[in-house]
Amino acid sequence: MTDSRQEFFDHLDWFDEDHCARLDDQLTWARGQCPVVHSGFGGGMHVVTRYQDLVTVAAHPEIFSSSMPGLTSVPVALPPIDVDPPLHHDFRAFLNGPFSRSALQRYAPVVQQLADELIDQFADHGEVEFVSEFAIPFTAGALAKIVLDDDNQERLARAVDAVTQVSVQNTPESFAAVAALAAELMAEREAAPRADLLQSIVDATVADGRPLTMEERLGVVTVLLLGGLDTTRGALAYIAEFLTEIPGLEARLREPDWAARDLDELLRYTSTVSVMGRLVMEDNDLLGVPIARGDRVAVHWRSGNRDSDRFDNPGQLDFDRNHNPHLAFGIGIHRCVGRHFARMQLDIGITRLLNRLTGFRLAPGTEVRRSVGISVGAPRELHLRFDPVTP
Repeated sequence: MTDSRQEFFDHLDWFDEDHCARLDDQLTWARGQCPVVHSGFGGGMHVVTRYQDLVTVAAHPEIFSSSMPGLTSVPVALPPIDVDPPLHHDFRAFLNGPFSRSALQRYAPVVQQLADELIDQFADHGEVEFVSEFAIPFTAGALAKIVLDDDNQERLARAVDAVTQVSVQNTPESFAAVAALAAELMAEREAAPRADLLQSIVDATVADGRPLTMEERLGVVTVLLLGGLDTTRGALAYIAEFLTEIPGLEARLREPDWAARDLDELLRYTSTVSVMGRLVMEDNDLLGVPIARGDRVAVHWRSGNRDSDRFDNPGQLDFDRNHNPHLAFGIGIHRCVGRHFARMQLDIGITRLLNRLTGFRLAPGTEVRRSVGISVGAPRELHLRFDPVTP
C-alpha cells in the first residue's frame, strides 16, 4: 500500500482531473505516514501536508522563500505574493488599507445591489447554472466596481476567461493574458489619473521611496485579478452545492449572524486556495526531513485544514468548533490581503440568495464537474433547481 501511495505522488499532476479527485484521500495517508512527501511534478518538490509544518514554513520566509509561489514556473511577477521581507512589508503597506474590513464596508450596498440584479435574471425560472449565472458575474462585478473601477464588460469577460485558464491550465500563455489586461488598466491610469485603488498602485512607493517598476505594477494588478475572480467563485459554488446536500444548512445560513458564526468552518472545509509553492533558500531539517537549498516545496493549506492533530473530525463540516485557526487564507506574512473582500462577498452573496430562493437541489441529470490545480475540488458547473421564498 505504501508503495502505491508513494507512486501516486511520484506521478501526481495537480492539473489532472482524476489525480485531483483522489488527492484528499492520498493526503490523508501522507499526513499519517509521510508528512513531507516527495512529488515528481515539475522536476520534483516536497509536499508539506501537516498543519504544524505549514506554520513552520510560514514562520521562516528567510528559509522558505515565496519567490516561486506557483506549482510551475510563473512567467510574470506577482507582488506581494512572490516578494519576501523586507520588501514584502512595503507592498502590503499600500494594499492593507484599501482591503481592510472598515474600508470595504462602505461598498456593501453596491455588492448587495449587484447580487439582487443577478438573482432577478433567474429567480422566476426555477433553475440556474449557478457558476456561470451567479458566482462568476457576482465576483467579477464586485471586482470591477470596487477594485478595478471598470465598467468595460468586454474586458471583464476577457478577465474571467483568462483567470479561468490560469486555474485550469496554469500555462505561460494564460498568465500572459491576465498580465495583458493588467497592462491595459495601468495604461489608462497613466493617461488619465483618477482617485481609485489602481491609481494608488501607480502612485505607490516602496524601498525608501522608489516608485514601483512597471513590472511590479502589472504584477500587483495581476494578483488582484487572480485572487478576486477565482477563489471566491469557488467558495460560492461549494456553499451552493452544500445547500443541496446538507439537511438544515439552508435554515442555518438564513440566520442574521451566519457568516460570523459559520463561515470560517465552511472556509476551512473547502480551502479553495489549496496549495502554493515555496523555494528553499538553505539546507535545513526544520520539517523533520533533510531539505536542500534550491529544492521546491508545495505548502498544502487544504491538507493542513484536514489535519486530525489540529482539528477534531477534520473531514466533516462541524459548526460547533470552538476555535478554528484554519489556513484557508494562508498564515503568516503572506496571509491573503483580500480575505475581508472575500468574506464580504460570500456573506452578501449567500444572504441575498436565501432572501429570495429556497429548496435548492441539483437539476436532474446534473454531473458536477470540479476544478483542478490551486482551487481543486470546487464545482465548475452546478445546475440547480429552487423555489421562491414565500412572503
